[in-house]
Parts: sequence; C-alpha cells; structure tokens
Amino acid sequence: MYKNIKKFFEIRTYFPKGITARVLILIILPIFLSQLLTGYIFYKRHWKTISNQNAITFAGNVLTIIDLKKTEKFTDVQQMAKKNFVMDVDWESGATIKKHRNSKRLEKLSLKYVYKFLNQNLKFPYSLSADENKNSLEIKIQYPDGVLSISSSLRSVFSKTFYVFFLWMIGSCVVFVAIAIPFAKSQVNAIKNLTRVIGLAGRGDDITGFVPSGPIQIRQAGSAFLKTYTRIHRYIQSRTSMLSGISHDLKTPLTRMKLELEFCDDKNLQFALLNDIEDMEKMIDSYLNFAKGISPENSERVNITKMIQNLIRKLNKGKFDISFESKKEYFATIRPLAFERAISNVIMNAIRYGKKKISVSVTKNSDSLSIFVEDNGNGIPKEKREEMFKPFARLDKSRNNKTGGVGLGLSIVQEIIHQHGGEIRLEESEKLGGLKVKIDLPLK
Repeated sequence: MYKNIKKFFEIRTYFPKGITARVLILIILPIFLSQLLTGYIFYKRHWKTISNQNAITFAGNVLTIIDLKKTEKFTDVQQMAKKNFVMDVDWESGATIKKHRNSKRLEKLSLKYVYKFLNQNLKFPYSLSADENKNSLEIKIQYPDGVLSISSSLRSVFSKTFYVFFLWMIGSCVVFVAIAIPFAKSQVNAIKNLTRVIGLAGRGDDITGFVPSGPIQIRQAGSAFLKTYTRIHRYIQSRTSMLSGISHDLKTPLTRMKLELEFCDDKNLQFALLNDIEDMEKMIDSYLNFAKGISPENSERVNITKMIQNLIRKLNKGKFDISFESKKEYFATIRPLAFERAISNVIMNAIRYGKKKISVSVTKNSDSLSIFVEDNGNGIPKEKREEMFKPFARLDKSRNNKTGGVGLGLSIVQEIIHQHGGEIRLEESEKLGGLKVKIDLPLK
C-alpha cells in the first residue's frame, strides 16, 4: 500500500520513457509555465483592473446623463452627452424596453462589471445590448412614460488587449516550439545514433561508417567509444590470429609424433601416446572451430523458423525423433552462419548426449524470441550448469560422454549468442526430463 502511494506521487511515473519526449518537455514546459504565469498576472493585475475602471466610467456617465435629464432641457442633455461623454442620447415616448441577449463571452469578460455598477446605482429597469461587429453598446432605461436610450462605443468598456496578448502568447509559444522541436530532434538523433552503433558493435557488426555527431559532449563520447572499440577489436584479432597460428603450427609436430610412434616397439606406450595425441588434435580442431565461430560477419534479417527447420532436416536424416514447434514464422536480425552454427551445436549436443528424443520450439515474447532445445538424457546438475560454458569444461558424470568431446561446444554457442545481444541458460526439461537449453534472442 505504501509503495503504491509513493509511486503515485513520484513525478517520474508520469514522465515519458523516450529521450525525445523528455527533451521536448524540458524545453516546452518552462515556456508554457512562464506564459501561463504571465497571462494570469496580466489578467489579474492589468486587464481586469482596466475593465473594472471602464465599467465604472461608463456607469458614471450614464448616471450623470440621467441626473441631468431631471434638471436640464433634453436637447442640452443630448449635446453635453455627445460633447463630454461621446454618447448618443435619445428618447422614445410611450415605448417599452425589450430584453436583449448578448454573447456569453462579452457577458462574462466585460459586461459583468457594467451590470455590477448599474445594479448598485440605477433605480430604473434597464436593458444592455452590445454588438461587437458594429462596436456599439446601448443601454435602454425604462421610465413610466417612455424609454431613454444611451449609445456608446463598445470599446469604452470592452478592451481587446487581453485577446491580443493571449494570441501573442500562443503565437510565440508555437514559434518557440517549432524552433525547439527540430533542434531537440537533432540532439536526440546524435544520442540514438551512438546507441545504435554501440548495439551493432556489441553484436560484432561492422561500424566503419560511423562518424560522431551532435553536441561536443556526445561527439567526445562517440570518439572515445571508437578508440575503445578499435583497441578491443585489434586485441581480439591479434589474440585470435596468434592462437589460430599456434594451433595450426602444433598440428605439424603432432603429425610427426604420430609417424614416429608407428616405429615404437612398446605397444602399450604407443597406444597411450596415440590417444593423447588424438585428444590434442581434437582440442586444436575445436579451438580452430571456436575461432571461426567468432569471426566477423554482417548481420541480415533471417527467417528463424525456416532456418531451424532446415537445420533439423539436415542433422536428423531420419535417425532421431526430433520434433519442432512454432506457431508462425519469426524473423530476426542475426549473423546467419554464426547463429546457425550455435543452434547446430546445441542440437548436436542434444543428439550426442540425449536418448534420441529431442524437442525444439520457438516462441515470441514482447521484445525477444525464445528458442528451446530439450532432450531426454541424463541432464546436468543445477550447481554444475554454469561451469559448462567454460572452455574445455567436461562433466562426464552428468552427461554420457561417448563421443570424446573437448568441451568447447557450449563456449562457442555462448560467445555467438552474446554477440547477438542474447542470453543462453541451461535448465531442466519438464517435457522430456533431460536438459533444456533456452536461448533468448532480442528482436531489436
């Protein structure tokens, strides 16, 4: 309960997640709040005061004309009203006033102040009519023997300054936002571009065309990333090339050793040494395959479902009970040869260490694909599963090691899956009772 209340009052809960929206909010929100505050102060301190004063003046002029009518000739009252108040005064003998409906906007904004002062001081019934198009304001006062009409300019009580100011605020906000949006997008695009390239580098794709752009801080971050990427890439290439070269060179003396052992008279010693040499050759071959598995390759958008179906057909050849399940065809951006090698290794492990019954399935989550490979073998104890991803790790007791593997298969698979930004886990198969290999592959 406490956590829910705390979360409700946290501002970040209501903030958008994307950087573009956040940057625009940081730019637009201060402009909007400052304009809103300015408009409120203007309305309270300026426009409302002016409208109130104009209403007092208009009502005072009307009351003055009514008082003059009691003591002066009507023609003199008309002349004084025209000269002093810029008002037209007329008399309709025996007439009665008719109710007039003004616009709600005028009633609420300006005429309400006129009504307020007239109701306080005028003893006769009256009707107030305003026409914004004709810029006229007329008040008709009912006397026992007729109607006194007093006409004036609507501007005497109604100021359009508020509308002009309001339109100016809206217009300036629109202009500022129109300028801010492209500017914000250009800054955000630089960050997005850097993020995209970092993701490509994490998957082992080529980033030679990347040029840092945007603000100086982002350019500096981009340049630092390129330098770091280049150093790491060179280190990996030199390490891989050196170890591959050593592995190739080791094959020559091993071959000579095998030839020399053919002339060994001690058959027991010959058999033991040949077995050791064969193990060494397997290790060297496995490492060379490992080096091939992490070699550079461009990413492509591939039909994962069909790729796995074709791979199962190629590996199965009718000898094993391999089932495949996928609700529909799923696509992902991968390095085809490397990813196919990883899935092939996993399925081959299931064939090698299982009991010829294998299940392969593909499902889609919100932002990733999950690939499951399950077998009905002996499985791997939970506490030993992480060790299986270490190079040359072999757990003979937990898996039936009939083929003499050297323990680089899962290391190769993990390296390839990590290059794609994915994860691989070993679990217990509830369906078949053996080992379940789960591979999560991001779709982005």
